[in-house]
Amino acid sequence: MKKSLFFKRACLAVLCVLFSFAGIAQTTFTAGDLNYSVNADGVSVTLTGHVDGYNATGPLNIPESVSYGGNDYAVTVIGNSAFMYCFYLTSLSLPNSIITIDEAAFAYCSGFTGDLVIPDSVVTVGASAFFTCYAFDGDLVLGSGVTTIGSWAFNDCAGMTGVLNIPSNVESIGEDAFVYCNFSGMVVDADNPNYDSRNDCNAIIVTSTNELAFGCKNTVIPNTVISIGKNAFKGITGMTTLNIPNSVETIGDNAFAFCFDLTGDLIIPNSVKTIGESAFFQCEGLNGKLVIGESVNYIGDWAFRKCSHISDAVSLATTPAELGNDLGGMVFGEFGMPVLTVPCGCSEAYQNSAWYDPIGLVGFYEFVEDCSAVTEAESIISAVYPNPTSGIVKIEAENIQNISIFNAIGEKMFETTASGDNFEYNFSNNASGVYFVKVETVKGVETKQITVR
Repeated sequence: MKKSLFFKRACLAVLCVLFSFAGIAQTTFTAGDLNYSVNADGVSVTLTGHVDGYNATGPLNIPESVSYGGNDYAVTVIGNSAFMYCFYLTSLSLPNSIITIDEAAFAYCSGFTGDLVIPDSVVTVGASAFFTCYAFDGDLVLGSGVTTIGSWAFNDCAGMTGVLNIPSNVESIGEDAFVYCNFSGMVVDADNPNYDSRNDCNAIIVTSTNELAFGCKNTVIPNTVISIGKNAFKGITGMTTLNIPNSVETIGDNAFAFCFDLTGDLIIPNSVKTIGESAFFQCEGLNGKLVIGESVNYIGDWAFRKCSHISDAVSLATTPAELGNDLGGMVFGEFGMPVLTVPCGCSEAYQNSAWYDPIGLVGFYEFVEDCSAVTEAESIISAVYPNPTSGIVKIEAENIQNISIFNAIGEKMFETTASGDNFEYNFSNNASGVYFVKVETVKGVETKQITVR
């Protein structure tokens, strides 16, 4: 009896071991150049990577199904980091069996070119799934079944230049999903209840909050937008002008950072209350007038840092806005204009605030009061040209009253009373560098930056 019971238990143990080994053999396998893992349903697999790892080369054509051990399996998941750092893969074809593209599945696959087509079967595109796949040089086509796009999913896919269409089923788009992309347009399906691109604005707007979450170089910001989201336009190339409507109350962190191609004036409307950290960081192409609206009460660190070619700066707020200091108080670090025009009677308040910097490196060393009715819509008062110059500059304005010229560290080098609408100054004896021409007229005061070669 004991011997029979022992034998039964021994046989059971052996069978368990055999079944265990059989299970392991069926869990992972290789077919062709790709590695797979059988999913819990027993009928589908997750693609886990290439047999050559980081050294995989050439086109990547993922099959819809694979056979192993006499069984056929549908390929439904591209696994976490499956092809991460596979720099030498040159193209990608995804089958219409894939349901999930997991986190970082193709991150840093910087050799992919052509279009990227996400099949209709895909429901989830995970975080960083195609992060830094910057060589794709065609369209991004999102399948009709996509509901979730993870954070950073297509971040830095800078080569994509076509129109991005967001399907009706998309429920959530994660932070920074399309940052550093260069789409020519953005269109949300009219039946999408969560996002919209109202008024053909070429942007993705969160319908419930009226926040512009993602923009492109051809975006026209609608006057129903209340906030411009964090990183909404960060790093976009080819956007040359910017018109912020008088409905916007918040400009998020990094909203327009690294938009190098922006030129001309930058008008922050009176509706804006908060400007986030690095909002316009390194927008070096801006070469006109900066006007900060009267309702701005907070400006985050680095917001205008390295906007180094601004030729005139105006704040319409009678109380200086609070300046952030998390990044060292560099709101106006390496800014182009150290002279600020402020409302009548407000220069002392600005002089006694964080806006003041005696040498103009991280703030303003002079505050000029404009006691005329300065508004954000006022046209440019004066013209100072040519710029750059190596000799005579012409100053044109209506009824000039006084002209002052300062060097880059705020030292007054020239001042004269004037009359009429024209004045000339010869810079030929001045050292090369940056100078500031302050023009006082009956309409107000304006300071222009001049570069002497």
